[in-house]
Amino acid sequence: MAIGALYLSCYSSSYAETRALLVGAWKFANPQIPDLKGPENDLAAMDTLMRSEGASDVTVLRNDQVSRTTVETALHALGLRAKPGDWIVFYYSGHGAEAHTAVKGTRDGDLDQFVPLPGFDQMHPDAERFIVDKDFYAWLSRYIPPSVKVLMIADTCHSGTMNRSVDPALFHFVPRLAFRGDADVFDLVARPAPQFPAVLPDTDAAAFPMATPDRPDLPNVIFVGAAQDDQVAWEHELPVTGAPSRGFLTYSFEQGLTARSVDGKTLVADANGDGKISVGELAIYLDSQVRGLSGERQKPRTSFVSGNENLALFAQFPARAPLAPQSPLPGVFSAQPGAQALLATGDHPWTVATSAAQADFLWDARTGKLVRQTGDTVAQGVTGPAQLRGALEKWRAIGALRPYMNETRAQLVIGPQTSGARYGPDALVNVALKHAQDLPASTYVTIFDLTSLGTVQLLYPVEAADGDGKLGPGGAMPVVNTQAVAPYGADHVVALVTAAPPMQFRALLQTLNNQPAAMQVVEPIRKVLADPAAQARLSIAEIYTGS
Repeated sequence: MAIGALYLSCYSSSYAETRALLVGAWKFANPQIPDLKGPENDLAAMDTLMRSEGASDVTVLRNDQVSRTTVETALHALGLRAKPGDWIVFYYSGHGAEAHTAVKGTRDGDLDQFVPLPGFDQMHPDAERFIVDKDFYAWLSRYIPPSVKVLMIADTCHSGTMNRSVDPALFHFVPRLAFRGDADVFDLVARPAPQFPAVLPDTDAAAFPMATPDRPDLPNVIFVGAAQDDQVAWEHELPVTGAPSRGFLTYSFEQGLTARSVDGKTLVADANGDGKISVGELAIYLDSQVRGLSGERQKPRTSFVSGNENLALFAQFPARAPLAPQSPLPGVFSAQPGAQALLATGDHPWTVATSAAQADFLWDARTGKLVRQTGDTVAQGVTGPAQLRGALEKWRAIGALRPYMNETRAQLVIGPQTSGARYGPDALVNVALKHAQDLPASTYVTIFDLTSLGTVQLLYPVEAADGDGKLGPGGAMPVVNTQAVAPYGADHVVALVTAAPPMQFRALLQTLNNQPAAMQVVEPIRKVLADPAAQARLSIAEIYTGS
């Protein structure tokens, strides 16, 4: 795992400043450590974002400039320059890995996550060529005063698992896991102690201990990691193939702080529309976006001391022109010449890719399978342009709605299997709603499914017992039971949570029910989300089905 920190300005005080240390490594000159494409673009995007937020104190380290000494020196210098009320952003984009810890059985676990830096040699580790998570902790506790807030963002993975089989012909995601080969946990050489005097006065040093085996959380640090400890962090060309390669976490962070919400009055990560982005809002936004971009393969982790969830990261919007979330046309390729020629015929919601490597979707016209760049078979029974249109318009619809997801009040939960698992034919699938404790007493939910071929299916409320969809005491909603049936692939369940029954939208759903009309729900949902009286929130969950 790599730890990096990113950090944005707070304008609540005319004296407060934003200071940033942005670190990226993508060239390693080691056959066992594959080079990456995304960190170069991530670093440029973060540099632009920091400066657009008013940060003038920005240090950027790239590739050969990155070593233990240069990173520690830069952090120490930031701590010396920082004043009470400042924010520090410490950001890292690159590979991550795991090593055996020297002290076993502590709260910190038996493994250390570490960042392999350019020039790292796993056979002869040099302490200048790697940084362990405990080093970051020691430096932050020693060099950054507690009166200075730190937002750390690490766009790197810890370790890797995958819960679905994939088609290697179109699996374009690149893991930010450093090592090729059998071993994925290593033994590292001893590391030097912090080399600079503490910035904190001696009287405060006890409150910020050195890197002990059981590390207490630092109250001034908010940490965002790209993935859970058993997951890989991915990079890919975003938003579609042909675009610059990006880390999913960094891309989502940039989007949340630059794209406008549907009403155009706030940023998409500002869930309650109060003109500020809190730590809690950022955590929820990044979780929904990264899960959606990765096909449920990657779930970020945000850590902070209780009470910091309402801490505002921003007090004003960026001065630059707002960016609207885009839903560009996907590229499609077929290996069958006749089907490839058919793709170019007529008006269609896709572009024609010239190879599988340049495609967002691969269509096998012989088997009727549609494979997405994630490597998943996302639709079966795609026998011609009509089915292909329905499937691809569904993905365009999800792409258009995804940036507006707001799961602060309720989140769809698919069961009984773990998130992202594939349900076999006829398997039972449960759709439930995980709600916030402070959910308003008068809350209504509308749930529908967009099937693998883009067909709209109303799920709730549909029965007389469902009433008007009002949630019960404490936000209770009956579990919706359904079954994995053909056509198999990837379904998207959509929940719209509102303060009153959205009767006009529900009437539209009744009209579109069992029709391949996914794109026709996009603008009506945007309209509901933009209505202040609706107090609407949006959640989307993926269900993968098939053998």
